[in-house]
Amino acid sequence: MGDRFAPLRSLPRPLDAITAWVELDPEAIHFLDAVFSAGEGLANVRREYRDDGARRWFKLFIAPGCVEEVRGTLARVAHYVPVGEMQVEP
Repeated sequence: MGDRFAPLRSLPRPLDAITAWVELDPEAIHFLDAVFSAGEGLANVRREYRDDGARRWFKLFIAPGCVEEVRGTLARVAHYVPVGEMQVEP
């Protein structure tokens, strides 16, 4: 039996994911995760967070070239749960 993953190994390595932080209510993290999990692989929601005074920022890994699509998705999600700003790491 041949190596069924050989075609995948011949593909170029994907670009690194873009790291971003989104201001989010901790209760909304599961909703946001479900939205991105059901989508087209735009972003991966992490449970890692940092506190900035009264605000809590959750980490997102965004697929290369998809930052604006993620911003649009966050704007739509904000109709259902509280979502603050998003900061993309340089």
